[in-house]
Amino acid sequence: MIETDVLVIGGGGAAARAAVEAARKGVKVVLADKGRLGSSGTSPQGLHGFVTALPAEVSEETLFSEFVRIGYGINDFDLVRTAVEESSKEPALLEELGLRFVRDKAGHYFYRRTAKYLQITFDEAGCGLNPVAVLGREVRKHNVHLVNGIMIIQLLVKDGCVFGAVGLDRRNELYTFAAKAVVLAAGGANRTYPNVVPRISPEQYRTTGDGLVLALASGLPLVDVEFAQFRNSPPAATINAKYINAQGEHFMARYDPQLKEDAPRSQIVEAIFREIEAGRGPVYIDLEDEGVRVHEFLKDDYKEYVRACKGGNPQPVTITFQRLLGGVRIHPDASTAVSGLFVAGENAGGLHGADRVRGSAFLETQVFGRLAGIGAAAHARKTGRTEIAKDLTEKGRERISKVRERKKGPKAGELLESARQLTWTYASIIRDGKGLKKGLAALENIKAALESAVGQNSFEVFEACNLARVAEIVMRAALAREETRGSHRRADFPQMSKEMDRKHIQVRLNASDTVETKVVPSRA
Repeated sequence: MIETDVLVIGGGGAAARAAVEAARKGVKVVLADKGRLGSSGTSPQGLHGFVTALPAEVSEETLFSEFVRIGYGINDFDLVRTAVEESSKEPALLEELGLRFVRDKAGHYFYRRTAKYLQITFDEAGCGLNPVAVLGREVRKHNVHLVNGIMIIQLLVKDGCVFGAVGLDRRNELYTFAAKAVVLAAGGANRTYPNVVPRISPEQYRTTGDGLVLALASGLPLVDVEFAQFRNSPPAATINAKYINAQGEHFMARYDPQLKEDAPRSQIVEAIFREIEAGRGPVYIDLEDEGVRVHEFLKDDYKEYVRACKGGNPQPVTITFQRLLGGVRIHPDASTAVSGLFVAGENAGGLHGADRVRGSAFLETQVFGRLAGIGAAAHARKTGRTEIAKDLTEKGRERISKVRERKKGPKAGELLESARQLTWTYASIIRDGKGLKKGLAALENIKAALESAVGQNSFEVFEACNLARVAEIVMRAALAREETRGSHRRADFPQMSKEMDRKHIQVRLNASDTVETKVVPSRA
């Protein structure tokens, strides 16, 4: 057994920041990462633009309004308020930890304005490392105990309090962690759909919704998981360019006459999807001089696209899946309904609503990762010695034993891919009730097969089970939201419903391990 004050589960931006902040408060911290800190999950490749309310440029009120507008009004306002208020402080705090943002010759932040908000840009060249690797140096500096290669499969929760977790490594060795407080920041579920963003498609970056499933099994409700964010790859607005269809038309004015390429991603993705469906594809990016100027500050895949355009060989724009926008219902300090359990990053829900402000993922990981770490440390300091009753670990031990003992059965990897294809077929960009019900019925067969599945290692089996559960909650939440709003688009309910204004779809597990949905109000 590994004993600690604070256990951080995950290895991305939110987890690393939580570990640093908890350790700075003088408590003992263990970080358990399914991969290896700095090179697992989506954060190393996904954190680049950082949305912020810089006082001289954008007011907090304006940024708050943009979060709510782009989230179609169903955000939890208390979370938005916290994120916005902290956004102007975070760049300086991060630079104290060794991160750098691109600045101009005068020393001011280089930023790109989008609609009514702006993003500053992580200086990858100047840092020489990705943001998580930079934070990783601080993790090690503060003597956080790193346990790499451990997949957590159960949170130890009893009488509404968390006491630790159970996990395993790829050799099926069992690990029990006793902790006074736990931060759940295990990343999202980028493998929910088969068309994942290219830069996070390699195996080392895969996330399968482990944290979401851990939270559900612990009795916590999730909100907004029906909102799946697809993106245009590459996004034209990022390189100050315009979309053009096969007929040579700049078509975004048909879908959003005012914002055009600066429209919310859900509108852009639907526009591209409909242009292709109407036979006006493929879609390309029409690059202008300003795009050439800014692209050098961006990720390699943007640079490659710009070089291809300049060389007369532009590639068609594709639609890829980036993330789910929902997660655990958290409070503004990242605490939850389970005492001692804090949640941050893509495991948390309620901030974004039905669509997401560009650059808000980086902000989200750092603000709520920091608050989770501080809160977990404070909780640990006032909590006595943690005793783990034997019955708490029995469920995890039993699940691991069952997987260990299997010698033959359906292949978990193939079932995982089937679940991904199923989710794309029935719950992608435009859904309808009939298709969602078909998808759920087919998913039951996959879930049944997973009960006897085998894999190359136990991780593969547990990941497939987790992803199947994520596919189920996405479809059930999408079925429950009978309207079109943001990134959730129903062909059979094409209008936004006034009755669903300021409302979440909540999912949780009942006593029989069945997913239940419920409409709940957003918080002010």
